[in-house]
Amino acid sequence: MKKLTIAILMLLTSFSIVSAEIGVRIGGSVEVGEFTTSGFENENSEVSETKTEKGFVGLGSYFIEGQLGFLPGPLKRISIGYSTVPHKLSTGTSSRNSTDLGLGNPNSASRVDNSVSAEISNYDTLYATVNITDWLFVKYGTLDMDVKTTENLDTGSEYGNFSTSGTVWGVGLHHQTESGFFGRVEWNDTEIDGKTLTATNADNSVTLKEMTGDTAKISFGKAF
Repeated sequence: MKKLTIAILMLLTSFSIVSAEIGVRIGGSVEVGEFTTSGFENENSEVSETKTEKGFVGLGSYFIEGQLGFLPGPLKRISIGYSTVPHKLSTGTSSRNSTDLGLGNPNSASRVDNSVSAEISNYDTLYATVNITDWLFVKYGTLDMDVKTTENLDTGSEYGNFSTSGTVWGVGLHHQTESGFFGRVEWNDTEIDGKTLTATNADNSVTLKEMTGDTAKISFGKAF
């Protein structure tokens, strides 16, 4: 996915040199919103109750877009773009205190403290926008990210890192001056695929269901 994205960007840059009908936009964005996710744990064939969490998300990104003005008719209203989050995102820490029955003997039961968190990096999005009017647009894209898990589990379980993907669609307003400077506001709906992770040193597993969220985004940039 990342190699394909780089190839598309290089192609857009080449087109912009040889054709005045292809416009290139670059800019930066700030995005805030709320995400909801749910999951459960399978520990020695005992499945926990599904738990749902909501969390605030704030992130910054930068982007590059190519306006496909060389296409015929209404297709010239299409732009394709790539955005990336240059910083890492932390999910915070989730903790749980429970009773470990050991081998099933109540006399060997003990209290265990488990905490888990995750760090998200390489958050990249490849998207397309369509201008409904000169100032109103709709957007659809696919995203990829890497997730590094960090846990402190008294049960001895350890979970590996993973990559996941998702989709985003949205609607927004765009205003551009004659000198090429522009600003836009948009609302986005994001869905990120879930994942099941199996412990490296135990039969335990955790399942993260699909994560969904709504965000508001403000962008500024320059068109060339």
